[in-house]
Amino acid sequence: MTKQSFIEQIAPAAVEDMIKTGVLASITIAQACLESAWGQSAPGNNLFGIKGSGTTQTTKEFINGKWVSIETGFRVYNDWIGSIKDHSEFLLQNSRYRKAGFFDCCTKGDYQGAARALQSANYATDPQYAAKLIEIIENNKFNAYDQEAYYMKEVIQKLQNQISTLESQQLTLLKTAEAHIEKINALEKTASMPVPEWAERAVATAVHYGLIDSPEGRSHDFYSLITIIHRKGLI
Repeated sequence: MTKQSFIEQIAPAAVEDMIKTGVLASITIAQACLESAWGQSAPGNNLFGIKGSGTTQTTKEFINGKWVSIETGFRVYNDWIGSIKDHSEFLLQNSRYRKAGFFDCCTKGDYQGAARALQSANYATDPQYAAKLIEIIENNKFNAYDQEAYYMKEVIQKLQNQISTLESQQLTLLKTAEAHIEKINALEKTASMPVPEWAERAVATAVHYGLIDSPEGRSHDFYSLITIIHRKGLI
């Protein structure tokens, strides 16, 4: 596997993860490159050397001023995407990284500060860990992936705002429609009503003279007109 093919495989997941968690994509990619030797050494699909109980491996730690080989447990994943997701969860769940200012640096897009925060929070024992991450990022221009994530996040936010606006407009239209329906129902009631008490005498007279044959179910205006005609003595 070439370095470029490794980057192409993990970069999209790192960008997506940054949008969700805030962990800089450049840091995620650089750590994966450094910890797994660009994908060449990732037992159990563990790209970041995160310790756990999945499998036992021999690794080197910088202890008391010198490198020593030790055997320790490491987490195991189904694939690299799972490893990337767990990497961010690991950083989020361990408060020492937040206290070291890692997430503050990520918010500012400061990959150099984020790399130093990882080292100060003892992510790795290598005293050159931060310098190595920064060198990998700058030599490969991995901060471009941070900009991609910022752009995608902005697009997503705009879409969410548009959806919220449309939902608000939909709610307004529904309320307007409900109000119109209420008015229509009220009109239907007045357009088809029984003979009101005040019009009974006038309607009876109109029926008597054959002016109308089915007085029930007429409108309010109809009964008013018959009543006026009756009061004028026309029927």
